[in-house]
Amino acid sequence: MSEEVAQQLNRLANVQGKTLYSLVNEVGMQAIEANRLGFTLEEAVAAKKLVQSAKRSRMLLVNQELWYFASSQAMKRLPKDKWTKMIRNSAHWDASIFVTSGGGTRESTEEQLVESVKRFVQDFFWDCSEIKLENEPGEGLTLRLAFVPEMPLEHTQGLFKLSEAMFNSHGTSLPFRRSSRVF
Repeated sequence: MSEEVAQQLNRLANVQGKTLYSLVNEVGMQAIEANRLGFTLEEAVAAKKLVQSAKRSRMLLVNQELWYFASSQAMKRLPKDKWTKMIRNSAHWDASIFVTSGGGTRESTEEQLVESVKRFVQDFFWDCSEIKLENEPGEGLTLRLAFVPEMPLEHTQGLFKLSEAMFNSHGTSLPFRRSSRVF
């Protein structure tokens, strides 16, 4: 390992009241366990960061069936403009926390924004099996998401609004076309 890494590990071991040998063994055992479970330590750290960001933004993990039911009921019972405003406000909040702009500024390249949105969808919508976000000549950005067949239409419409508001909060105006649901 590099001298810099060794020094940082040694400082960390001292702070934790461990020897460098025991800290390196602990890290090694965690790497082996992560590999056994099918992911890397880098992925574990990324997942921890994601969970911390989700907690700070007041997100919850909920049962999929319960969420679909609740969102469908909200959309059916609330006035359309109120539901749309709630979705839009949530999207602006999500975009400011989870959708990365280039270099820490609000300006970003389209490519950076596209990759960031793809990561956001992959991280938060586990029931999404396909994510395609591409710039099509003459069409602009095209977003294609394939979700599980159980997803209610109301929830799909909410995701359209969420996506639209997320892009718009980063200065990208997208004319969203709804396409038919394909299963």
